[in-house]
Amino acid sequence: MKVFEKIKNNKIYKKIIQILKMKYVSGLLKMVALSVAAGVLVYASYNLVDSYMNYKEDEKKYASINEMFIEDDKVDNKDKNIRYKSNTKKWVWNYKAMLKYNEESKGYIKLDGTRIQYPILEHSDNDYYLQHGSDKAPNGAGSIFIDYRSEGLQGNLCIIYGHNMMDGSMFADIMDFKKKKFCEKHKVFDIYVGYRHYKYYVYSTFSTQNTDYDVYKFGFKDKEVYAKWLKNSAQKTTYNFKNGMPNINSKVIMLSTCVNDFGKRQIVCMYRGEEVVDE
Repeated sequence: MKVFEKIKNNKIYKKIIQILKMKYVSGLLKMVALSVAAGVLVYASYNLVDSYMNYKEDEKKYASINEMFIEDDKVDNKDKNIRYKSNTKKWVWNYKAMLKYNEESKGYIKLDGTRIQYPILEHSDNDYYLQHGSDKAPNGAGSIFIDYRSEGLQGNLCIIYGHNMMDGSMFADIMDFKKKKFCEKHKVFDIYVGYRHYKYYVYSTFSTQNTDYDVYKFGFKDKEVYAKWLKNSAQKTTYNFKNGMPNINSKVIMLSTCVNDFGKRQIVCMYRGEEVVDE
């Protein structure tokens, strides 16, 4: 459906359809309009097929990254008289392996039941990972990355970006936080910060403009200003997650993805909870 919506929303295509619907338009003009419309469709289709191939290539890359963390589940066999071998697998975070893959890796983000399962990267600017994959190869889907101006994963507020991709990858699932049922089922993220694993609890989701500088903050001069930001971000929420609230000592992550091409963004705010010890 998204593919057809993209074609139908093309400005040139929409204008041509308007012309074709006009009763007083001459037959010759309609023929020209039809020819241009056909050209638009061919061009759009070519781009969509090209994008589809890129999406498939991305899926393979991220699947290979995920494979780095799949290990045999060790079963403690206390009965020496019974011999068996476990065939079960489990996902185990390995920061050393991630750093070998990309030294700009800062961690990993996972949200069960969604496609959000990606490395978190950070470059010296915000442009690089908009157009490069986690393997640093040029890629229109980009990566999940930290705003280099923010305080990072160990700071008060870490801002993380990701594209809202047509195929549902990257941060496309963030758009589903507009839905009540989705919010009810997805209240907790798993965030891997360096070598450590934490639970992060969602407390707010809302839409805003990328020019809303009361939301996009890159540091706080004191705890009073931070407390004000926390209160402001919580009051904006369109859903009550009932996950408790962050305080002035909390470490918050703000996820941001595009809603449209006019600067509108969907936001998800969450705060760090308990550390998880993976065995």
